[in-house]
Amino acid sequence: MTSPRWRVSLWRGGCAGAAALAVLALYTRLGALSGRDFARFSGSAVPAAAAPALELRDDRNRPFDLASLRGQAVLVYFGYVRCPDVCPTVLNALAPVFDRLGRDAARVRVVFVTLDPTHDTPAALHDFLANFRPAPIGLTGRPRDVESIARAWRIGWQDAGPDGRINHLSVLTLVGPDGHMRARYGMTQLGDPSGMASDIRSVL
Repeated sequence: MTSPRWRVSLWRGGCAGAAALAVLALYTRLGALSGRDFARFSGSAVPAAAAPALELRDDRNRPFDLASLRGQAVLVYFGYVRCPDVCPTVLNALAPVFDRLGRDAARVRVVFVTLDPTHDTPAALHDFLANFRPAPIGLTGRPRDVESIARAWRIGWQDAGPDGRINHLSVLTLVGPDGHMRARYGMTQLGDPSGMASDIRSVL
């Protein structure tokens, strides 16, 4: 048996959005209190601390370590394959960002971490993520490992019931080439691809 899943109750719709905004505001306030000189990001700036460890198996069933992408900017998102709306919307929103990056796009990777490792096998992740441009690196693993990693990245979620839906905090995290977190993006901020592209260039 695995340990009980760490859960944060998030109401769907407006409540989930409000929770996401509250978390982003908290990150920004913590950064201000720490005295850090943040760049002016389109996203919500976060204290430039080292990103939590991210060691799972990728969608080709190979060991993956976020440290292997050092030297590149990385966009990290937690979701799941059976997500009916939010996850596909977020992944589709990245295509125009990469269009605006031009040659710099080659120095940026997207990582998708499943919150449903029981169903999201490497093969299932690979088939799902192949529908998006750029195709993210999919990550899965043992439920207890996914739980621990999501908690370290401050991602809360809650199983919604037998229909397989998961209520989860939907934020995209920008990690700089030095392995430090720099900004987070909620659904509204994803609607500004030029701003996101500018943010990414600023950390490259």
